[in-house]
Amino acid sequence: MFCSQVLTLGAATVVARPHEEQEHSCAGLLWHSSTAGQSHASDGLLSLAASTTAIDARLQAMRGSAVLPACLCCRFFKVSERGSSIGTEIKSGIATFLTMSYILLVNPQILGAAGLPVKAVVTATALSSTLASLLVGLTANLPVGMSPGMGLNAYLVFSQVLGLHVSIEKALAGCLVAAGVVAVLAVIRALSLILRVVPDSIKLATVVGMGLLLTFIGLQSSKIVVKDEETMVTMGNLLGLEPVLAISGLAIIAALHFRNVKGSIIIGIMVTAVAYFAIQRTWPTSFVALPHLQFFPLDFSELFSKEHISPAAWSAVLAYSLVMVFDIGGAMFGLGNLAGLVKDGQVPGAVVTYLAAALGTALGAVTGTTPLIIAAESAVGIKEGGRTGLVAVTVSGCFLLSMFLAPFLQAIPQVATAPVLVLVGAMMMGESIHIDWSSMVTAVPAFLTIVIQPFTFSIANGIYAGLVMSVLLYVLTGSFMDLFRKEEEYDKEPFTEDLETRLLPEADGVANGQPNGHSPHPSQEAAWGVPAAMGAVPIEASSSYRRASLSRTFDGHHSLTGGSHGSYQRGSFTMYINTLGSQPSPGRSFLRSQQGDSEDPEH
Repeated sequence: MFCSQVLTLGAATVVARPHEEQEHSCAGLLWHSSTAGQSHASDGLLSLAASTTAIDARLQAMRGSAVLPACLCCRFFKVSERGSSIGTEIKSGIATFLTMSYILLVNPQILGAAGLPVKAVVTATALSSTLASLLVGLTANLPVGMSPGMGLNAYLVFSQVLGLHVSIEKALAGCLVAAGVVAVLAVIRALSLILRVVPDSIKLATVVGMGLLLTFIGLQSSKIVVKDEETMVTMGNLLGLEPVLAISGLAIIAALHFRNVKGSIIIGIMVTAVAYFAIQRTWPTSFVALPHLQFFPLDFSELFSKEHISPAAWSAVLAYSLVMVFDIGGAMFGLGNLAGLVKDGQVPGAVVTYLAAALGTALGAVTGTTPLIIAAESAVGIKEGGRTGLVAVTVSGCFLLSMFLAPFLQAIPQVATAPVLVLVGAMMMGESIHIDWSSMVTAVPAFLTIVIQPFTFSIANGIYAGLVMSVLLYVLTGSFMDLFRKEEEYDKEPFTEDLETRLLPEADGVANGQPNGHSPHPSQEAAWGVPAAMGAVPIEASSSYRRASLSRTFDGHHSLTGGSHGSYQRGSFTMYINTLGSQPSPGRSFLRSQQGDSEDPEH
């Protein structure tokens, strides 16, 4: 009958259509059959009965297939609404994991220097990343992955354990307390205040200083830089095995990254490791094993005991907390803007994203790893078309499977991962172009924040040095007097603008006649703003300089990580947002001119 033919055609269409259209097709199937029944009422009740029976049979068959689960998945993650498909989301999640999976190799190498078992750290890294990525995917529906932050692992090892001789149990206890602090601040809506109070120059300089610290560690572990009695450090034997392999590995990774090869870091590590195994004639004997999960007893005696409270212990907690807040806030807005999810200056799911990171950090603390942040390598998956939390769920699944590779990951030599630390340091240096070096009010605190970190092997020392100098200059230059002037008399110098004014107006997308999160050209920069501690992130772009979310295009120039397209992609440490506003400096004006940006909305 014609009705049955239409029904069969409609069912076939449901199966053949892309995933994003399946939920609409499921509903359309009944509509087609109903319309056909009405159009051919002359066929009689027998035809109607036959069509009804066929509908029931088709729906029953669909219930046992993957069509209805796919419809439910589309509806839950809003795949169709965000213009994507299930296949695209899964592919984007795999691409994101391949880009950020180097953390499974580097993190155990760094934390192993403090005496943590490498197999246990591999499991802790994978397990905490699995939990945090799964939660952010299911609750915030953001296409981002989470993993332990580079720099924080080096801080725990070289500043706390090896520098201050803090026990592993006490250091991990500080990580757990930092997770609780971030969670509480998110719930009580205090994170936006912190992001507004801390000067932008300190936020940006913290990233650069972490990059220098990681670079110094990488050069030391590859024996390119060695200890010297007179000058403290000097150049090592560059013709030795480790320096040659490290330099070669760095060149391979940088070249592949330049050409936008997916998984370039993993490829470079593997090539370097194979070369090391071949030269040393020592090959891994096992590759797969059950996860080695270990729970570490935590020691809170220096944090909560009245007799033994340690300022250094609470200093570490503050450092962990601030870096988590800065990093997650900036990366969340930048990646959300890149994915086109910023609407009315807000990114949905801010609070639950912070809570997901806090829960992942808490699990990592008891199993043997450092605090988690949003990996800006998630930009790779977003550029592949990922728009929903299904990307994060896919990343979570990949991390879960990677827990079984601990024996192989443990066999990777340190010289193979050392080039990654240097490359990451180079990426993090990109933040320095956003610091106003023409003003001593911003330049001196930023410089101290940068150099104190590698010189003292402490992120906390760098942050405190920058904050103290900022306060001193704020008072000695008389900038604090601006607080008592009328708004129209403000000169808009750094740190003087009213913190409560113009938090939302004139976002870049609106100024250019485009919706927030979209721009007419890929080279046009997106507005940056201040992540709030609620389910949204308010931004201010009226007087702030504008920065690209996770990529920049410089006309006529090539960058280390952008390839021939000239797109500069920063690593997991892109985090910071201009919160106070200032007049464009000559350096910023030059940057805008190079990018073709203009303050005139008509351009």
